[in-house]
Amino acid sequence: MSRTGFILSIGFCMLLPGSLRAQRMFPYPSAELHDVKFKFTEPHPKATATLRTVNGRMVGFPRTPTQINSLVFSHDGKLLAAGKEYGRLVVWDVASNQIAFTIDTGFNGVGKVAISPDNQFIAAAGTSGKTIKIWHIPDGRLTNTFDNATANVLGLIYAPTANLLITSSLATNVYDTASGQRVRYFSDERDPVLSADGSTLLTIAYPGDPLTMAYSGIQPTIANTGIVLRSTRDWTIQKRLPRLTESERPTFLDLASGQFLFEDITDNHVFVVARTSDGQMDPDARLANLPRDFLAFSDFAAADSHSGLVFGHSSGQLWALNLKTGKVCVSGQLFSDSGALSPDGSLLAGAIEPETPSDNQKMAGVDIWKTADLAKACHMQ
Repeated sequence: MSRTGFILSIGFCMLLPGSLRAQRMFPYPSAELHDVKFKFTEPHPKATATLRTVNGRMVGFPRTPTQINSLVFSHDGKLLAAGKEYGRLVVWDVASNQIAFTIDTGFNGVGKVAISPDNQFIAAAGTSGKTIKIWHIPDGRLTNTFDNATANVLGLIYAPTANLLITSSLATNVYDTASGQRVRYFSDERDPVLSADGSTLLTIAYPGDPLTMAYSGIQPTIANTGIVLRSTRDWTIQKRLPRLTESERPTFLDLASGQFLFEDITDNHVFVVARTSDGQMDPDARLANLPRDFLAFSDFAAADSHSGLVFGHSSGQLWALNLKTGKVCVSGQLFSDSGALSPDGSLLAGAIEPETPSDNQKMAGVDIWKTADLAKACHMQ
């Protein structure tokens, strides 16, 4: 039986985007967050839509000062940070919906952001390049600047220990943010994802240095790759699992439920649920009618262990999914590709952009939904 046939046999049915009209739609958000009006220093680009790449994603609109490239909640869910074009970093206080502080990072655009577990530091990297900067949140002071050792930064994750930062590129690195020194280097692993409880790091392993493989033209296959689970306490390998596809990208790991999510790029950006016990697809999971991408977007997906619902973002829309029933609820078109779920699963955030490229800062920002209210309005249970 072909892999596609197997997926269909377990109820993994995907419909074309046009069929999404029959789905339930998100209710109005519980809060809207906006940046203060500001002046940008660079000349504004021509308002013509041209494809460009940001963090490996093809984006159809030109750069605008309102564009959000990255959204992340703090570990306690009290802060929400947005990395924007033209180097602006905005952090909101979630309880008050007010801006806590802003930073002019000096980057051409902020591509990735991470907040330390104690809410004392915030790290950011540009949409391209190796440079990483660290700021002290209470006083906004820049405390360190250092370069990622292996290629451009594609992801930033703070480890449970507040001064350790995990970076994603063609390899996985761990840095001491106080000194900027690399303390761990996993040369054949990439696409790191931290478990919901922070105890385990999941990566995709390619035997041999990925830099060497890239320059030599070697193409990784399922046979020579695997999934690695590491303890963040001492970074030892806890388990190795087989890969199911040739180009899966992990998005979420939940040890409590024994599941992890990955995006299968080879199957037109299908999200797959697999078991941490053996790495195989969960036959009880029902994934249907999710918005699908036809470009190489780097989508977000995360699960709420309390409700059992999965929340994600693809094709410019947020969605909620009940894995047991296959029920799906989707947002309207946000014209953005950034979303985030708070660590406790209570809040879902999605960046919004004007339908056409614009400087209108009132139309852009972040919508926030209380997931309990969203699930009730969408009849997800």
